[in-house]
Amino acid sequence: MSACPSRLELSHWEACSEPTRQSEFSSHVGTCERCASIVSDISESRALLLGSDPSAASVRVARIIIETARQRRSPRRWLRFLAPVLLVPAAAAFLLFVRPSLPSHHDGAVKGRVIVETYCKRDGKVFPAVDGGEYFPGDRLRFAYTQNRPGFLLVFGVDDAGAIFPYYEENRLVGTPAEPGAKVFLPGAVELDGHQGWERIYLIWTESPMAEVAVRSAVASSLAAAGGDVRRTSVLDLPVEQVSLLLRRP
Repeated sequence: MSACPSRLELSHWEACSEPTRQSEFSSHVGTCERCASIVSDISESRALLLGSDPSAASVRVARIIIETARQRRSPRRWLRFLAPVLLVPAAAAFLLFVRPSLPSHHDGAVKGRVIVETYCKRDGKVFPAVDGGEYFPGDRLRFAYTQNRPGFLLVFGVDDAGAIFPYYEENRLVGTPAEPGAKVFLPGAVELDGHQGWERIYLIWTESPMAEVAVRSAVASSLAAAGGDVRRTSVLDLPVEQVSLLLRRP
């Protein structure tokens, strides 16, 4: 093999393991760090989305979405759903949390608007995260975004004591570089600790890195205005695109 295969070719090979060129691909992936990394990420993303039984996962998640939609009809809820059955066979549906000051989107190609998808993996099962739902120690969260411009995605949590926890860079509020793409998974998953109470996750998209002091100041101001109740701080006073997700930690 004279050149690295494309991501599409690697994805097809990883999913189907077709006999044609199988040994050639295997040999190349075994010696190419770049392709091995891509295959590993594809495999992890597939498992996170579909679990061990894709058909059962699709049915299970569809039922969750229908039930959640029935329970959350209030116009004050900012929940949007995507069911990409035409994009990924037997794929789990996606749950979106959209900043209320932004228009709703069902198309990741809308210019200048970021879409964020959140998944939780628990005991080998994967399901969409639900705003205000219960999450336990050991649960793993993973985020995917859709955006047609390059930028930075900052992910962090704020608990009910006002403490801030960066998700991808310990003790530093630093955005992760986000290249343009559809349903791009951030690297790795975040495992929840033993905190009990409430926690809100913020995901902030910017075209350039945002100063940490500005983010911390916005969190402090939001909590002060809400009387310290993190459940009432869904949007920070920042001139950026943002989404948030409230977690109950029993």
